[in-house]
Amino acid sequence: MKKNFYLKLGIVVVILVFGGTGMVLLSSTETKSNKKEVEPEIRTVNVEDVKFGEMNLHVTGNGVVESQRSLNVISEVSGKIVYAKNGIKTGTFVKEGEVVLKVDPREAENSLYSMRSDFINNVAALLPELKVEDSGVYDKWYKYFSSLDIENDIPDLPEITNSQEKIKIGLKSIFTKYYTVKNQEIFLSRHTIKAPFSGFIKSDGILENSYVNRSELLFSLEDVNNLEIAVPLLVRDYNLINFNGTPSVIIKADDQNNNEVYGRVVRKDTKLERNSQSLNVYVQFNNPKMLSSFYPGNYVHVEIDGKKLYDVAEIPRHVIGNDNEVYTVTDGKLGRETVNVIAYQGQSAVIKKTIPENTRLVTTILQKPLVGMSVQTAEELATAKLLEEMKKGETEKESLAVAK
Repeated sequence: MKKNFYLKLGIVVVILVFGGTGMVLLSSTETKSNKKEVEPEIRTVNVEDVKFGEMNLHVTGNGVVESQRSLNVISEVSGKIVYAKNGIKTGTFVKEGEVVLKVDPREAENSLYSMRSDFINNVAALLPELKVEDSGVYDKWYKYFSSLDIENDIPDLPEITNSQEKIKIGLKSIFTKYYTVKNQEIFLSRHTIKAPFSGFIKSDGILENSYVNRSELLFSLEDVNNLEIAVPLLVRDYNLINFNGTPSVIIKADDQNNNEVYGRVVRKDTKLERNSQSLNVYVQFNNPKMLSSFYPGNYVHVEIDGKKLYDVAEIPRHVIGNDNEVYTVTDGKLGRETVNVIAYQGQSAVIKKTIPENTRLVTTILQKPLVGMSVQTAEELATAKLLEEMKKGETEKESLAVAK
């Protein structure tokens, strides 16, 4: 029994000795882990050099075309309509000076002829007295008498040179008759309505042989050549325009034909519109080709010449971050600068010269950029690849030469 006990104890001691010795040997063995050094990522970016100089600003806006002249034509006489162009229907185009409508003038014409006849008779009665007293005055009035015609407008009276002549003319009622005829000529002219300017008619229509009354609205005439646009601008854009002159404007139609015409700023508002916080700038232009894209009521885009700036640069708008910061590249490292933005021009921003000339501006949008991290430009990457390909090509040539 004792013999078995000592045998088992000896076996346990041996196992413990061998286990302890193995642990000591293992702990004394130096183990080296495989460590792999990770090189920092070099990001590739697009850059552009910032160039400062002079530039003219442009202010963009929108507006609706309006006619500079829109006239309501009222009848100044009563009577029957004897002529009405195209029934005076809406959309009828008339040229300046063209007869648009005519009221029966016969009664007014007869009265005018009668008055002219009376006037001619009075001048004729004056001639015998003048012939006896003053041959020079007689010749003047005889020449005037010869120019009178019942069918045509009465010409202006000859110049009166002395009081004796004035007395004789007054006694013959020539002044009274003369101005009576002139008034009747004006009254007769009101029976024929001519277009004061070229444009389109707006009316419910008037039929020939219908009757019109004095003071009745006949039609409206809208000028489609001399036009105007009220362009609302925010104060910041309004202040970019030089109002000392008459800034030129490019007006573009809101259509697929890319039509455009040119105009000028002629006046401006000086009171801020409370709701929109904007000020109107008024642009005038002509439409001699009668392009329908610029008829009154069309919505158009305008580009107004702005102020001329010095020592400024134009950079992409999207590169400007919060607090007007931009990213730059210097010696392969990413940097950051703060710029002073003066204005925005479409997809560009105009900045003052607050950063050095030829600063390399990063135009690529970076994800989680860190100032100081390594970067390379797209041009540098392309150059490196080209050099690597050239080196590889030379190595292959050397290998082929050795093989031969």
